[in-house]
Amino acid sequence: MYSVHLLYTVRAVSISANYIEWSHVPSGSDFPVTSQSDSKAHLEFVRRHSTFEAFGRCVLDKRDLAEALEVSRPTAHRIISSFEGAELITQTDGGYELTRYGEIVGDTVETYIQDISTATSLKPLINGLPDELGFDHRLFTTAVVTDATYDDPFRPMNRFINLFRGATRIKGFNKSFLEPMYIELAHEQIEDGMQSDIVYEPKVIELILAEYPNIAAKAFENKHMVASIHDDLPLALAIFEDRIGIGVHAESMGTPISWIDTDNPEAIAWGEAIFEKYKSEAQPL
Repeated sequence: MYSVHLLYTVRAVSISANYIEWSHVPSGSDFPVTSQSDSKAHLEFVRRHSTFEAFGRCVLDKRDLAEALEVSRPTAHRIISSFEGAELITQTDGGYELTRYGEIVGDTVETYIQDISTATSLKPLINGLPDELGFDHRLFTTAVVTDATYDDPFRPMNRFINLFRGATRIKGFNKSFLEPMYIELAHEQIEDGMQSDIVYEPKVIELILAEYPNIAAKAFENKHMVASIHDDLPLALAIFEDRIGIGVHAESMGTPISWIDTDNPEAIAWGEAIFEKYKSEAQPL
């Protein structure tokens, strides 16, 4: 009996951006879910997240569960037996459904997986931000993350330009020199009345003035354009009417290696507060 328990011991858990991969779990094993508050039970809840997802708020019989999980009926039977034994599900006239306890556990597992996935996808951003910004990755759970690739290193920049194009208002931080296509587009939109309030790092202003003196002179004199300089901006930031975007930069690249944007009002409010803080410290251009 002791050796059987060892056979079913979960030995490792590895978490990646989009899934949880279990290593060294014997094929066809079904470590029993228990009602005990121990780590093995908690890990098993996570491993069975697809079962919680299948049940959702509906009633399933063994055949329904087998089809939903794409497993055999004997396997579905073992899963149902373990869930029923742990009081996660209860039998009804039409099959089985989650108990209130099962709903809570299932929701918690879903939140955990989503939380890990969000944090992992934002890892380059999270590791590069100072603590005082109070960044909460949960505000970006539904964010669009656009990463640079070997074949298309300008994907993040193009995502930003797509958001920028047609916007009527923008405020934010500029930490890097941007492509000519953006400079020209920004000039056109400012001339058309786009309200712009940008805080630049000094090196960016120097490059813009050196490379585009005529465009820069017209833009910075435009009544719709407000420009300031700050020596140490914490991130690349763009706040539009109803969306916030953050750029992740590498030291060796002038364009972002990742662009993260969301329409979450709480994330926008967080960005507004960060912008106002650094804007108050900046020197008007």
